[in-house]
This record gives sequence, C-alpha cells and structure tokens, in this order.
Amino acid sequence: MTKILRRWLLPVREVVSRGTDAVVESRLTDEGLLVVSVLSAMVVGLAIAVFHVGLTYAESWFHWLGTSVDLGLTVLTVPLLAALGGLTVGVLKRTMFRDLVAHEGLETVVHLADDQGHAPGFLHGLRALLLSTISIATGGGAGREAPTIILGASMASTVGRLVVLRPSQIRIIGAAGAAAAISGIFNAPLGGIVFAIEIISGDIKSKTFIPVVISSVVSTSVVRLLLGNHILLRTPAFLDALSMVDLGLLAIAGVLSAFVALYYLRTYRITHVFIRSSFQSLPFILRPMFGGLLAGIPLIFLPALLETSYEPINNAIAGIGVLWISIATIVLKPVTNAITLASGGEGGTFAPSLKVGALFGYCLGMAAEYVVPGVPPGMFALVCAGAVVSGTFSAPLTGAIVIFEISGNTSLLVPLLLSSVVCHFVVRRFALQTFNPRSTGITSSPPVIAQ
Repeated sequence: MTKILRRWLLPVREVVSRGTDAVVESRLTDEGLLVVSVLSAMVVGLAIAVFHVGLTYAESWFHWLGTSVDLGLTVLTVPLLAALGGLTVGVLKRTMFRDLVAHEGLETVVHLADDQGHAPGFLHGLRALLLSTISIATGGGAGREAPTIILGASMASTVGRLVVLRPSQIRIIGAAGAAAAISGIFNAPLGGIVFAIEIISGDIKSKTFIPVVISSVVSTSVVRLLLGNHILLRTPAFLDALSMVDLGLLAIAGVLSAFVALYYLRTYRITHVFIRSSFQSLPFILRPMFGGLLAGIPLIFLPALLETSYEPINNAIAGIGVLWISIATIVLKPVTNAITLASGGEGGTFAPSLKVGALFGYCLGMAAEYVVPGVPPGMFALVCAGAVVSGTFSAPLTGAIVIFEISGNTSLLVPLLLSSVVCHFVVRRFALQTFNPRSTGITSSPPVIAQ
C-alpha cells in the first residue's frame, strides 16, 4: 500500500516542486516585478488612507478648538499642543527610532536612483507615518507629501526584499512605491507617475515606467475605495474658454510666481540655518518641542498655516479668501515650515509651497480685477499654485500635472504648463537652490545657459 501511495505521490511532488521553482524564478522576471508592484501599491494605499483619516480628525479638533473655546484658552492651548507634539517626536526619535535619526525627509529616498538599489526599509516607513502624523496633527508647519513618499518607497522596497529581488529591481519597485504614495495622497495617478519619473527616478524606460504606472493606478484605486473619489481642490467652472488676454496674464503670473518661489526658497534656507545653529546647544530630544512652540504661536491668529487640510487653498480658488490673512500666510509659511523641519519635526515642503502659490495667486487675481474686470481670482490661485511648486522643486511637469489632475478641470492644462515652465525658467536663471528629492536636501539649480 505504501509503495502504491509513493508511486502516485511522486508525480504530484514533482509537479509541486517544479511549480515552486517556477514561482521563485518568476520573481526576477518583468511579470514578477509587476506582481510585486501591485502588492506593494495595495499596502501603500491602505497606509495612506489611515494617514489621511488621522489628519482629518486632527483638523476637526483644531476647528472645534477655534470655535468652541475662548480666545484666552486658545492662546495657551495651540502653542502648547504644538510643543507637546514636538516633544513626542523628540522622545520617539531618541527611543523607538533612535537608529534612524540620521535620515531626514526625502534623503531616505535619495539612493533609489543609484544602481545598488539602496532604499529605506519598513522602519523608515513606520517612522515617517507615525512621526509626521504627530507633527502635522499637532500644528507643525511641514506638509504631508514627504512622509507619504518615504512610506511608499519603504513599503515597496521591503516587499521587494522579502521576495529577494535584485538591487536594480528594488530600485524600480521603490520608485513605483513613491509614485503610489503621491497618487494616493493627492488622488492623482497621473501626477504620481510624473512625480516619480521627473523627481525620483529620472528614468522613462518601459521597465521602470510600467511598474510606476501600475503602482499609481492601484494605490489610487485603493484610496478611492476606502475614502471615496473626492477632488481635493474644488474648482468652479470659470475656465471653459481662455482668451489670448487670459493666457498673457497667466504668463505674467508665472513670472511673478517665480519671485514668490525664490522668496520661499531663500526664506526657508535662512530660517533653517538660523534655527539649526540656535538650537545646537539644546538637548536633541527637546529641539522639536521648542520648534513646535515657535511654529505654533502664529497659529493662534493664522489657522491657515495648518497643514491638516486644503481648506485655505479651496477658499482661495473660490475667491472667498481674506486678503490680509493670505498675505500673512505667504510671508510666514516658509518660516514655520523651516522651523518645524530644522528643529527635528517631520513633514515636507510640497504642500506648504502649494498653499503659498495658491494664496499668492488669489492676491494677484484680486489685483488683476482692477486692470481687467471680470477676471476670476481663483484662476490665478490654481495656476500660481502649480507654478510655485514647479519653481521650488525644479519640476515643471510635476507642478502642472498634479494641479491639473487634482483640480478636475481639463481647461487648466495649457495655462498650468505655460506658467509652470515660465516660473521654472526664471528660478533656474537665478541659480538658487531648490527642493529636489533626487539629491540630498536642497540642491543647486544651475543656470539654463552655461556661463
């Protein structure tokens, strides 16, 4: 009986063994890479949904605090809450994430572009998700996009390591994870694709492009399934037809946006250096606390500085902003952004620069109405938002495509591309350092024409 069973089981064992070998070998093929891209994008989409819900609850709490509590208590509570959030971040960095303190912001994704496939691991993703949620939700001045990019890259690279991919494949899957993160957080799959190729990878070969596209689509689908298909920027129907006069005004807006981008970059750099040197003598664990306190003080009178929602941007697009609040936010946003990150807080610069661009566009649109009556300020708010992002990140396509997609307005593409390219050109002519995740920290953007 035993011999008969062995005789029947031997072919089955051979089939199973061959199937297992085929699966193991297929992980190194292009098809296997696509399967890993899908799996990692699903994980990234789920994590981003959790991140988004957390920040939404934080925004609701701040709204309750501003409407239900008397001014005297708010003056005390808001800065202290930001300080408490900073202290929590400092404690976690010195305990749970002690070995990861040296990796700041998008520098953890820098090595995705090299041939060794160095990429952040799972702990980097957990660190980015947890610390940035605490920092942003308690009133920190940094944005949500850098943590999500680190999260996406780390989750994807971890999956790649688990299935023992080659270093070059881990590099590709990490870039796909970064694309999945941007796609999920902004509900913009095309924007995530362009971001990953233009800023993270720099590679448009099909072997890289296809996993990036699939990851972006899958991540966006997961987020939409869990949270709904909501457009982040609510755009009125004021761009059905653009005249040559409108295009001329938007080109001028692109030039002026370049100077706003230059102001953001220069102010951020000066503030960052000042805070770093001023906090050098403080214990590392306390630096984020004092940074949170400083960043939280302006929130008492300028809740538009909060990074928990896009409401100030939507108000600017709708043309219902308050002029002095918009101007004050434009002036102070790069300062609070730099204070948070220089002191050890968590977050990024994409969303803050987007907000500054939108509010500047609103102010510019209000001024343009006196010259050309009937011009909607919201049109300038949207276009300048994309232009300032393009200028600060030295990425004209990313700024234009992301704003175009998340606004849901097809008429925006031409003016966005025009203004973003003009802004990018002017910033490069000044050879000022720009935010670019493909290099460590802030990098120099050389002049277009070599001297």
